[in-house]
Amino acid sequence: MKLHQCILVLLSACYFCLGCKNKPAHELQQNHEKESLPPTDRSTPRIKIVWNKTGKKISHQEYFAEYGRIRRLNGDTLLLIYHCGNKGNEWDNVVLSKSYNNGSSWQAPLTVVKDNDPHYYGFSTPDLLVLKNGWLLVAYTGRGKPDDSTHNNIQVRISKNKGQSWSNPAIVSVGRSWEPGMAQLPDGEIELFFSTELSGSRRSWGRPEQRITLITSKDNGLTWGQGKEIAFMKGGRDGMPIPLVLKSNKGIVVAIESVHSKKSPYMIWSSLKTKWNYKTLPFEANGRRWFGAAGKLWAGAPYIIQLPSGETVVSVQDTGGRKINRYTDWKKNTMLVMTGNSVAKNFTNVTYPWPQLPVTQGAYFNSLFLKNDSTLFAVSTRNFADGHSEIWLKEGHVRRY
Repeated sequence: MKLHQCILVLLSACYFCLGCKNKPAHELQQNHEKESLPPTDRSTPRIKIVWNKTGKKISHQEYFAEYGRIRRLNGDTLLLIYHCGNKGNEWDNVVLSKSYNNGSSWQAPLTVVKDNDPHYYGFSTPDLLVLKNGWLLVAYTGRGKPDDSTHNNIQVRISKNKGQSWSNPAIVSVGRSWEPGMAQLPDGEIELFFSTELSGSRRSWGRPEQRITLITSKDNGLTWGQGKEIAFMKGGRDGMPIPLVLKSNKGIVVAIESVHSKKSPYMIWSSLKTKWNYKTLPFEANGRRWFGAAGKLWAGAPYIIQLPSGETVVSVQDTGGRKINRYTDWKKNTMLVMTGNSVAKNFTNVTYPWPQLPVTQGAYFNSLFLKNDSTLFAVSTRNFADGHSEIWLKEGHVRRY
């Protein structure tokens, strides 16, 4: 290349860089946002879940057994994690049960986290992740004594032998926090989301506002980075995050509840490339937050999975049309399930796995598990008239029309 041509190239590059620097910040931000929006899918799923008439109890004999989540270890081996406790102290221990026949029967549980530490009231809201290398990660809430942002935390333990034994707890975040949810990205990075209260913010119901925080690990959970706020709606009290890595490189979506907003649940989204490193939080205005349900609905405690064919399935809890107070009688809420498209939008076909529950019973703290291409498990905390709770399972079948 001749000298005068080199000079022209350099001048052009300088002009381009100066142009970028001189562009208004909002214009740069708009360009950044446009590069990383959820893929377009305007389709409405043509599937409905048909539930078996009967379910079965899968937790052990305990006055309180709550917050069940099922994961596949390999083959027909399933793992069930939940917290449990006696009357007056339900959020106490975390246990793990195994099924070697694809959920038909379950072994007596092994204790993963035992409440024998005088510095804690108990341990609760566990999530379980089966890593690509075969390790297991469990994340859960440590409710300290006293119950405040100095003594509460999120803890993680690792099992390298399929849940037979576990590492000592690693405290990965300190503060009043709940409901960790984990996902492993295609590149191996682990994203751990949880809800935590904003210290010093506006108070509602006598409590600070709440946000969704993310921490990550690049070494299979051995070490963790600093927390990053990724969702906050003023006055909304965002919580209970459940992440899902969408198929076909369509990003990661997190289902959350928003307690004080007029509608719930919401979906928040990031591309796999950007990994939540945006200049703004996800809002409806920038296209990275949207209402994730069918019709006009307020419902809490969301859970989301994706079918092999690409459709998403979301469960939430609401009153089920019964005359109960969703706040004071929240354990009497019931489970409803909706189907959405490949980017967790256009939800439709609401079904109730536990229809016609009396007002003295409930199905709350629910989750979903994909047994096979066309069969789901509804995993519910069933509450009964005497106040005790159990983990129940019911099968649902995907029907296309």
